Amino acid sequence: MNQLEMIAEGSLLIQNGIIRQSGTSRRVDNLAQARKAREIDASGKIVMPAFVDPGSVLVLPRLPRSRRTAIQVLSKARLQANADRAAADLVRYGYLSVGADTRYAADMRDTVKILRVHNALQGKPLRIRSVFVPALPANASLKEKWLQLIRTRKLATIIELSACPETVRPDEFRDIAVAAAAHGYLIRIRARDRMAPHLAQLALDAGAIAIMSDPGMHSPKPGELSSAGCVHVLPTGDAFRDDNEERKAVRRMLDDGAALALCSGSLTDAERSYNPQYLLHMVQWRFGLTCEQAIVALTYNGACALRMSHMTGSLEPGKSADLVMMDVSDYRELTQRVGHSDVHAVMKAGRFVYKRASLIPD
Repeated sequence: MNQLEMIAEGSLLIQNGIIRQSGTSRRVDNLAQARKAREIDASGKIVMPAFVDPGSVLVLPRLPRSRRTAIQVLSKARLQANADRAAADLVRYGYLSVGADTRYAADMRDTVKILRVHNALQGKPLRIRSVFVPALPANASLKEKWLQLIRTRKLATIIELSACPETVRPDEFRDIAVAAAAHGYLIRIRARDRMAPHLAQLALDAGAIAIMSDPGMHSPKPGELSSAGCVHVLPTGDAFRDDNEERKAVRRMLDDGAALALCSGSLTDAERSYNPQYLLHMVQWRFGLTCEQAIVALTYNGACALRMSHMTGSLEPGKSADLVMMDVSDYRELTQRVGHSDVHAVMKAGRFVYKRASLIPD
């Protein structure tokens, strides 16, 4: 989960939106299937997997009032228009897959409202994994009604449980996790600060797909969770802090075999940026990741954190041709061009969904 494979002078053979072959241009060009293919010239550019954001917010009203209250008063059409703009911004920066959550819902009716907006936006062009975030501590109706209703209506496949020791007892947290797993949810755990040992163990026991928290876990070792397919998702607002202890914690996690992904936290109240090049720079500078590790964190590991790595996150035969063309000649430039967006074009399933406009000469 931390390795990046580069192919110099490479080519992809795409058929019906699926990558059929990948390798050097000399090898791919000589394949029988390639002889009648339409060629797209990417000379002088880097072609890489489209970025994946496992922790984003699409449905968020832009009003100068409590955002939870605002969701109640705004129509679905207005919320969808706001979400359309957010989705377009993400695509322009090279994202095609996101985990969109419901954290700003005031109640379950608002939660369903948000999830229905996600459904309406699905595939236009974002691949959306809806993340159901129930308010905790939970009331009886969550287990008796809402967990089943949301799964039955196929509104969400992932549930995010927020661990707050001040308001949620460990036994209550475990009960909700067990009930959610029984309904077929994939479980993601969010901790306000660093992951406590008992929650890390619960994540392992529950088969959690991801943990979202500040860096630094105590037990079990991050490598155990990574081996079980659990990804540590780092909210990139944390990357803006110049904290030497957190820098050391991230290095320990990687040395212990942790799979690290990055989420933009776009459109939340915290410090954020969904320009992936800025995020690549920040985690390389603040946390000492290599350029290769940073790119994997924003592509393949993000897809793993959403259980989408079978279809996207890397450019491999059998996967959807979700890719970005970056207007640089060396991938290592991506972390050095701070604040730039070098996205030249974005392709989803072999079709262009975004191309950067060219200059208009006088």
